[in-house]
Amino acid sequence: MSFPAALLFFFCLLSLLGGLTGNWIGEKLRQQRAFAEMNSRSQSIKAHVERILASAHKTIDAANASEYETCSPDHLAYMRELVFSAFHIKDIGQLRDERLICSTLLTNKMDLLPRSQEDVRLRDGTYVYGDKALITPRSRGPILGRGNANVVLSSTALDAFHAPHFASFSVVLTNEDQTQFARLYSFPQTYLAQDNLELIFAGQGRNAALLASSSPQITTCDNETGVCVNLALNPQWRNSANRLFAFLFTGLGVLLGAVGGLTWLYFHNRNRSLEVMLKKSLSAKTLSVVYQPIVDLTDGKLLAFEALARWEITKGEFIPPDIFIPRAETAGLADKITIFVLERVLEEMGDLLRNDRTMRININLTSNNLQNHDFPTILAQSLAAADIKPHQIGLELTERNAVDFAKAASCVQKLREQGHLIYIDDFGTGYSSLAYLGQLHVDAIKIDKAFTRMIGIECDTISIVPHIVTMAQNYGLDVVVEGIETNAQWESLRRLNNRLTGQGWLFGKPMTAIAAQRQIAQREASSDVSNQDKTQ
Repeated sequence: MSFPAALLFFFCLLSLLGGLTGNWIGEKLRQQRAFAEMNSRSQSIKAHVERILASAHKTIDAANASEYETCSPDHLAYMRELVFSAFHIKDIGQLRDERLICSTLLTNKMDLLPRSQEDVRLRDGTYVYGDKALITPRSRGPILGRGNANVVLSSTALDAFHAPHFASFSVVLTNEDQTQFARLYSFPQTYLAQDNLELIFAGQGRNAALLASSSPQITTCDNETGVCVNLALNPQWRNSANRLFAFLFTGLGVLLGAVGGLTWLYFHNRNRSLEVMLKKSLSAKTLSVVYQPIVDLTDGKLLAFEALARWEITKGEFIPPDIFIPRAETAGLADKITIFVLERVLEEMGDLLRNDRTMRININLTSNNLQNHDFPTILAQSLAAADIKPHQIGLELTERNAVDFAKAASCVQKLREQGHLIYIDDFGTGYSSLAYLGQLHVDAIKIDKAFTRMIGIECDTISIVPHIVTMAQNYGLDVVVEGIETNAQWESLRRLNNRLTGQGWLFGKPMTAIAAQRQIAQREASSDVSNQDKTQ
């Protein structure tokens, strides 16, 4: 063999070895990336569920401690207050001799059959039923109970954790001996419905990762709380960037491939850090803002918009606000997001607000904003520079964690004195909505869409929304109803004979500033034509 031929052979062999090694390293790195993404998401889900369960146990204890006559109006009002102050609990039931006799949604006294055998029984006497259809129409959810009280967990509590690159996940609660299992949540609903849960969530499978398959999955369990999460990636998780990465290794050789793989892993993990990515997006101002209409439910007249932050990390892949806002609070970036949204609103909708002083746009605040003494001043200066009146910017408070009410109340008072309307967002699902009403002087509440779903069906008398509206009136508060999607829901709300406002896909999905201004122009043109017809 001649020297050139030997050199060519050696080069081809080295390239082949480099390609094989690069492909192997690339596969391992993809598996590590899959594990990191799934582990991070599963830990977030587990923490969220553990918080829901802690709230459920606290609510059950409070319900059992009631001194009111069972199922009396005072007792039902007491249980509704417990629902409003709990976290992702949509109903509380009262039992006698193991039979359900009333609940916050089913107020009439009943005499049903004794409850069926539970899925899980804990040592403290708590019984657990997995996600199941309930006796209330078109309703389902997990149930926890102890003594003469039980609670129904919201079936939408984990909706924010759905993401395109995660094909499915399931949350299971086990007893201390890992012999009983209750499937609390699943996405899609049928995921693991027919599987032997013991094989997945007990023994060696209790904390395991299957990464080499076409659909990688991970199972994690907490021995103290009994909460287990199984999560699977979408089969399309190997994207084109990963395949290109493997090809790049082909011509580098064994050593260069290994070094390159380690370098890629380091920078990839650093850049994939959510906090780092968020900082970069805020610096580059690549977040966007969309606007959802808020209307008068009496006649559908457009009154305001809610400004909502959106974060698109790649084309078509969005990080839900329920994911990146808590991360921003932890990383100390929440103030910057609020200021970014405010600046974008003034930039995109400033002309509209200056031309129509009755128009209002609401922006969301967090506890970081409320406890920042400089925030009211920064807000006032920004509005004055843009010639926008304070009453045109509403402020919505969404609380995910405990808040220092002394500091928050001072900030809220100053913001109201400046002329801003203050709202409690997602009323009934946050950390302590009643605590907000009792210690923060606000102007209105926004009823979460989880309560709106029961309106407009055949048995809409079981909806808790009228009770929330009555409570708000007792506090002298206005009410905004979120999540209105059908004409039947709208008509049911109009029949309450209260001056309510609302928002939802029925009146418009979140839209760009250009689309929002176009919608206003179209409505004004339509109104002008109607007025001309009346004068002729």
